[in-house]
Amino acid sequence: MRLYSFLLLVLLLLFINNVASRKLSHFKRHFIRDFWDRLKDKIKDKTTGKFSLDFRQFDKEAMLLFPDIGFQSLTNDSVWNIIIRGWRFEGSKGKDWFGFSAGRWIERIAKQVVDKSDLMYLNASINHDRLKPFFVEDESNEKITIKIGDKTLLVKTDQQGQFYAEIQISNDAIQKLKQQQQQQQGSFITYDAIGDNKDEAKGVIQLIEPRQGITVISDIDDTIKISEVLDKVRLLANTFIHPFKPVPGMAELYQKWRLNNNNCTFHYLSGMPDQLYTLTQEFISNNNFPDGSFHMRHFGWAASSIFSFLHSQSTFMHKTSNLHVFLANTVRDYVLVGDSGEKDPEIYATVTKQYPERIRAIFIRAIKGESFDDQRFQTAFEGIPKEKWQIFNDPQQLPLDLSRSPGAASG
Repeated sequence: MRLYSFLLLVLLLLFINNVASRKLSHFKRHFIRDFWDRLKDKIKDKTTGKFSLDFRQFDKEAMLLFPDIGFQSLTNDSVWNIIIRGWRFEGSKGKDWFGFSAGRWIERIAKQVVDKSDLMYLNASINHDRLKPFFVEDESNEKITIKIGDKTLLVKTDQQGQFYAEIQISNDAIQKLKQQQQQQQGSFITYDAIGDNKDEAKGVIQLIEPRQGITVISDIDDTIKISEVLDKVRLLANTFIHPFKPVPGMAELYQKWRLNNNNCTFHYLSGMPDQLYTLTQEFISNNNFPDGSFHMRHFGWAASSIFSFLHSQSTFMHKTSNLHVFLANTVRDYVLVGDSGEKDPEIYATVTKQYPERIRAIFIRAIKGESFDDQRFQTAFEGIPKEKWQIFNDPQQLPLDLSRSPGAASG
């Protein structure tokens, strides 16, 4: 009888959580979800111990681990600082916790962006598999155990299911890991993440030597992948309908940079949702771009559309803060590659003025046919030597030897 009453209570709480979250404000939904997540943890513990029922076997939670970076300390060569980021979520059966169908989701992200005829086209042609990462429940307050080398760390997810950790590991342990993983000449190591349901995932860390080599920071959309971010309809179509298409010649250029420049590493910095990470990683691999770390943003329901999400001030801050992490933890030279569709010129110029000796070159792909003399670029790059930045529309216009200044050129 006690077990029966307990199960009825669980079902009642599930019903309240689902109904209330549909009707309450964004803030109150977060409050209810946070309360419910904490209650679920207590239920798991109580049922396992008191009734010999393990509810963890009924959970369908999963983790996505984003390839991140590790820096050898500038002040102590015997220590590496490893950054770990991931996302904890639970799949849903066709709808999210707020009851949105795929059609309503498309309507939501497209409202006030496209007209009704375009909306009908998008909804009819959408690749629903690409929507799946947006139809999961972010799992907050979840415990994740990180194991890397001889280090173990317990972290918790935030309200968006994201978790972040910085771990210090000795250089001896890093070299041992590389040897064990047969990465003696490589720059990647792996680690394990274990959820509270004993599910496991394996993550990747890219190791960066702090003093020697060149770091290429590359945007993704309209820099190496055709997205057409300035056109609201085409952006949605290229994101959720059409196969991802590379910008011709960019993969070949990046591979030549990797081979022609000693210790050249690549890192992909984008304002696009990290829910698209898996597809983007496949795009990088399938089109023979160099492997590298990924630094994307998490799309939340507070954003009215992907268009506004991508063009928000938060994207500017996201890219700027990530660039500061790289520059503050190394004394390497940097090459920044972006496009004119977003705020890449302004972001890269801001950082270059703060670290004038560290930015070796800036390359901006002109997606609207702009030239070197365009007033926008002259304003953004004012005070930066003209030989340090270049506007291009064909990758063949860019130098293969990154040790030299690009020189002023028009697109």
